Amino acid sequence: KRHPETENVAGIVGLAKALEIAGKKMAADAERLGTLADYFITAITAAIPHTHVNSPRHNRIPQTVNLSFAGAEGESIILSLDIEGIAASSGSACTSGATEPSHVLVAMGIDRIVAQGAVRFSLGRSTTREQIDRVLQALPPIIERLRAMSPVSPHTRS
Repeated sequence: KRHPETENVAGIVGLAKALEIAGKKMAADAERLGTLADYFITAITAAIPHTHVNSPRHNRIPQTVNLSFAGAEGESIILSLDIEGIAASSGSACTSGATEPSHVLVAMGIDRIVAQGAVRFSLGRSTTREQIDRVLQALPPIIERLRAMSPVSPHTRS
């Protein structure tokens, strides 16, 4: 049995206005986030040898960077970043929290061992270059420490 209800007119109008504002800012946000992501990818691949960029540099969503660090395990990287107050995820969005390599990354042709070390960094409207620089400062020593503990050389995983 269906009962008629009063429509949430204020909610409908508010949602329409939010969509209008988001639509106007979407192109500018995408450009700014793409620039930040490109800066991050360029800097991190220069700072950390044997870093694998798991997504194309072009034709990608601008707010997500997925990287693998040969010789380091993704979950260990995430835990180390968390201690530094930096939030990131392992694998792909489809498999966050799983212990197996991301089936999405493997389907993209990325080696299972490389995919096991994947970390996903998500940028948002409030992300700043200073925050990216903080990650760039914290991440290289984390990767160096984890690689030193790994029984497998990063050279065999790239």
